[in-house]
Amino acid sequence: MMRQNLLALMLLGIVQIWLTSCSTPAQVGEYSNQQRMVGKTKSAILACAGTPQKETSDGERTFLRYYREAPILEESRPVGKGSFATIRHGCWATVILTDDRVVDVHYRFVPPTFDASNDCEDIFDSCQ
Repeated sequence: MMRQNLLALMLLGIVQIWLTSCSTPAQVGEYSNQQRMVGKTKSAILACAGTPQKETSDGERTFLRYYREAPILEESRPVGKGSFATIRHGCWATVILTDDRVVDVHYRFVPPTFDASNDCEDIFDSCQ
């Protein structure tokens, strides 16, 4: 009986991965924290969102790249008396600054087929 449950969970995981690989990219829309960042200074973003994973510039523009991954508990789904892992997901947020002011914020979901907008928004939750 235990072996059958294990095989069923493994099959379920394989089907989930297969379905995800066939999926279309999740739509990245406009979100409240994303819009709220426009106009803020670089120092204000650093104060509320912290140090970015990476900072680059191309002369006129500065790019601050942040990444947030979903908490571990969010990535397992309860099944019966146990659980199985779901897709590991997160979000890259790129803050674009010109003349020390935010002009745009782009979100990119990881994987692209999973709507990780809540992970993106969490990056800037303390930026009120």
